[in-house]
Amino acid sequence: MRCSAKRKAKLVSAQCARAGKRAKYEVSLGETHPIPPDVQPAQAYENIQGPSLPKPPGQLKGQSDSSHDHEPIDWSDSDNESEGEREPVSPETIHRALTRTEAETARNSIDSAMRTHRRTGNGYTYIELDHVTFQRCFAMQACLNLFLEPDPISFIDASLQAAKVCKRGPTYAKSVRKWIRHIIKTGDLPENCWGWWNVSSLEDEDVSNEIKLHLQKVGKYARAQDVVDFLLDPAVRERLGLKKQISLRTAQRWLSRSGFRWRSEPKGQYFDGHEREDVVTHRQTKFIPLLKALERRRVLYGEDGKPLSERQLTLLEGEKQVILWFHDESIFYANDRRHVRWVYVGEHAIPFKKGEGRSIMIADFMCAEFGWLRGENGAMARVDLSPGKSRDGYFTSELVIKQLRDAIKLAKEKYPAYEHVFVYDNAPSHTKRPAGAISARGMPKGPSQKFTFASTDAQGRKTSVRMEDGRFADGTPQSFYYPENHPRYPGWFKGMAEILRERGLGHIAEKRVECQDKCKDGVTDCCCRRALSCQPDFKARDSSLEEVARELGSLVIFLPKYHCELNPIEQCWGFAKKLYREKPACTKESVVKKYAIECVEAVPVETMRKYAARSQRFLDAYASGMSGSAAIKWATKEHRHHRETPSHIPFNEIAPALINNA
Repeated sequence: MRCSAKRKAKLVSAQCARAGKRAKYEVSLGETHPIPPDVQPAQAYENIQGPSLPKPPGQLKGQSDSSHDHEPIDWSDSDNESEGEREPVSPETIHRALTRTEAETARNSIDSAMRTHRRTGNGYTYIELDHVTFQRCFAMQACLNLFLEPDPISFIDASLQAAKVCKRGPTYAKSVRKWIRHIIKTGDLPENCWGWWNVSSLEDEDVSNEIKLHLQKVGKYARAQDVVDFLLDPAVRERLGLKKQISLRTAQRWLSRSGFRWRSEPKGQYFDGHEREDVVTHRQTKFIPLLKALERRRVLYGEDGKPLSERQLTLLEGEKQVILWFHDESIFYANDRRHVRWVYVGEHAIPFKKGEGRSIMIADFMCAEFGWLRGENGAMARVDLSPGKSRDGYFTSELVIKQLRDAIKLAKEKYPAYEHVFVYDNAPSHTKRPAGAISARGMPKGPSQKFTFASTDAQGRKTSVRMEDGRFADGTPQSFYYPENHPRYPGWFKGMAEILRERGLGHIAEKRVECQDKCKDGVTDCCCRRALSCQPDFKARDSSLEEVARELGSLVIFLPKYHCELNPIEQCWGFAKKLYREKPACTKESVVKKYAIECVEAVPVETMRKYAARSQRFLDAYASGMSGSAAIKWATKEHRHHRETPSHIPFNEIAPALINNA
């Protein structure tokens, strides 16, 4: 029996829709297969037997040619068609007998499609199949089990018994045989076309891609109505082969199926000033070259917290392994608690605490190798205080310097076999220069008798100091004050104009003190203050932290501004605050301090190493020339499952000049 042409067209359309293709198919009612002259049409039917029936291709000698061992391809799924409507078929469509080897292979394929071995332990994990596919697999398994029994039974009889078990008839048995032969021929389960008769035109791959391209042109605030308006254009519908317009609800469903969600836009890293010219210059010309030069003397870690075997430690004679100690501060607030939880539907609103509550500031050092900086017998360089004018005050530059002295002493006593480098962010309290340090900020243009700086002496008494001397281009010192025996300005400050004249920049000395608006980028002689600020001795002046570190035989490095992603301790604070927010609510300052310290100490060393690996990926991205936004996509999404820089950016190609000079 054959199915009608309309039925054939529906089957073809359903299969094409599932593959994401649309095309026009024409099925002729009078189409027939060519029949060789030596085969009579009546002999092509499955139920007709006779000696004149030719052997199908590939049939082995001795195999039965009865109707129980071979049959033609049949599209029919019902017995309602009359015998006069049947189409004759060619000998190529007549199947040979099924062998036991083929039957066993098909049974194993069906079994593998229905269940898989568990990864751990014994037993199987059954795959979720739709009801129709599962029922078909069950019928095929039953048929093959009966066919492979020790007692001989024909393939057709086995299919009839399997159909009977499923409470179906001969037509279903014929379908079972067809599905089994399909598995043997292609290795795939027969497709279930149920539910695919009416497929949305938007499921077409070409239509879907066109809509997505249009939404990209609209921008980030595209709406479902934009999809409707796009398909309202007759020219667009004609090009895509669409006959009807779509509704707003259809567009919303398509957006949902295509991966779009109506929700708040996810927030990323702040980029205010991140790619500013001076910040990028400091990052690319100072920070990255220095870190890359130290890489061969450092142990680098991967995302699993284990050292990278691809980046071995390379020490020259007399060198020590370098340990980077990252510094930062963080504040824990009493009212900083979780706000997202399971809320009972009948729960009423309760009064909310206003403000952030009591606070505790913690400043500490961490490294990937050892975690927090801790010494013998619980010694530590951590500073915790209650910030506020009427409380413990603030973390001033003097306290920062004192903490650095303690940290260097502690690190050298606990880890004497290493060279210690301390990394700070670019906060003003960290980069502050000593009182009287050379600086063009606040300088008057003309002579001044009272241009000095407030300071304290060794006994803590307030005093005033002069600005230190500058240096000419040849390295000789330049005093910024007139001598005490000067006839007009004895001991006075010379002023910017005179300092510029002594440096051979008299043409700039006649310009204004400073620009009314912000100085233009790249201009160094627009005003007196800008000209002096760009002088080498003014720019190269070290901060107090750098001076103290050099004095104690160590080194301080400053991160580029706005680059918190390069400091792994920032993520340690996030880990600690997650634990802190799960603590019970409290208002006492002592309890807040206790909880904060407990949560900080709970950060595992393995987790710190993973955070250090993430910061290292950002460093590699910037070294390869990526900007901030590109580095974030590269380091946090595209390659976050790799333990090292991907193969398309080899290590020896990341800032090669810096590595070769290391």
